[in-house]
Amino acid sequence: MARSELDEKTKNKGAQFAKKLKRERQRENLSQSELSALANVPLDTLRSIENGRVHSPGLFIAADLVHALNGKLDDWLSGRRKGKR
Repeated sequence: MARSELDEKTKNKGAQFAKKLKRERQRENLSQSELSALANVPLDTLRSIENGRVHSPGLFIAADLVHALNGKLDDWLSGRRKGKR
């Protein structure tokens, strides 16, 4: 697989993660600042992820955000819905 294909794949996965992050945050009725505080992730970082400026958030940042939303990182990465197996 060519590097540009990998880059595009990473961007697509990052966009899917960002979309889900925003949707779940809103579903939990949390502002960006509230989620930022709960996850102990800088607000600018959260905003950058949700706005698509960060295509590949670090593993620990992603995990902190997902856990703050009561999710499981492996479910988010595999595309499974909450509570589905």
